[in-house]
Amino acid sequence: MNAVKVFIFWTAGKSWLSRLIVRVTGRQLSDKSDAWSHMGIGFMLEDGKRIYFEALFSQGFTGPKPIEKLLAFRDAGGKLSIQFTSIVGPNAEATRERCLIWKMYKSYYAWQLLMMWAFERVGRFIGWRISRTPGKVVCSEAVGSLVWPFIDLRDEIRTGFDMVNPNSAWRKYQILRQEREIV
Repeated sequence: MNAVKVFIFWTAGKSWLSRLIVRVTGRQLSDKSDAWSHMGIGFMLEDGKRIYFEALFSQGFTGPKPIEKLLAFRDAGGKLSIQFTSIVGPNAEATRERCLIWKMYKSYYAWQLLMMWAFERVGRFIGWRISRTPGKVVCSEAVGSLVWPFIDLRDEIRTGFDMVNPNSAWRKYQILRQEREIV
């Protein structure tokens, strides 16, 4: 079954790690809507079903999973936002195919979370950059790389995909939506 449309999702839970990620990278917008700790990518299929992929600490890049798992997370008290993008048709299917390939060889890079913390707290002010890790990803890096070149979730501070975090991606996505670059 082919993908016909791409969506990006953001989540935040109640765990200490989720709260720490939000504390380090989020709540910079005036409405405090940038309070996310995780993100992933999903697809609407030709038959209307929705599936998703994500990079998880314990599993690496994983999927496809049924949307019901995300909805159950929300129903259990987690925070969830699903945003459909302008990536449709053959581009959506090509992105889904990349996800299927990635799940075979992309592992999770837990140390990158520490490097991202150091970048957000000190590195961005002194010009330090996070080095690329081609075979390893964290959630936001994976999504940023997968939606490129259709959507650029990098910003003027986080110029590499390895530096993109869920909240910087949310802020950039909101700007793009305001500029009508994303439907």
